[in-house]
Amino acid sequence: MSFLRVDKDLCTGCRICETACSIAKERVINRAKSRIHIYRSDVLELIERVCIQCSEPVCLSACPQGAIYKKENNVRVEETKCTGCGECVKVCDRLFLSPEGDKVLMCDQCGACVLKCPEDALIIE
Repeated sequence: MSFLRVDKDLCTGCRICETACSIAKERVINRAKSRIHIYRSDVLELIERVCIQCSEPVCLSACPQGAIYKKENNVRVEETKCTGCGECVKVCDRLFLSPEGDKVLMCDQCGACVLKCPEDALIIE
């Protein structure tokens, strides 16, 4: 099982990772369509939100469509089944609804953000 980790000591909050993700996954420059989100609650506090591939994912059982599943210990979303109902987002703050509200956005550890991070603050473990 692999998951994306943010090293908060190295991350500057530039959000280039969000842009790289939206380009890789949605073919647009739109950070709202990213599967990773970086927030600053203040100058010293960084909050990252990205799927951490829980061993017992509550999002899986919350999905009434069966769109979230585990394959080889990796949690994934089958976009063709996802209706954007948002039940998974209600139980997990590491998933996001698309701006259109038609699907859930979950990190699949593709590594696009890792390659573009200028501070090497992103690691797939």
